[in-house]
Amino acid sequence: MYAYGEDNETPATSESLPREHGGWRGLRPLDWIALIAVVAGGVNCGLIAAVNLDVFARVLPSAMATRAAYGLVGLAALHCVVLLFRLGAESD
Repeated sequence: MYAYGEDNETPATSESLPREHGGWRGLRPLDWIALIAVVAGGVNCGLIAAVNLDVFARVLPSAMATRAAYGLVGLAALHCVVLLFRLGAESD
């Protein structure tokens, strides 16, 4: 691990890391699902703001299912925050 002030060590680059930690291809399936859910929620929020169209409410059969979908998007957003910190720690 690279520490600041140590000249004899070089930081790990993406080429020296194992493939499982190398960039976006090293994401786990749960990471991909969370990212897709956050993008879907973001597009839905954008459509609500732009043209007052709630796609989740139109596609899902009940209000409870819509609330569950919004809850899952919120949990996915929390997972993406953790993912950002994990990827940031790997890049150092």
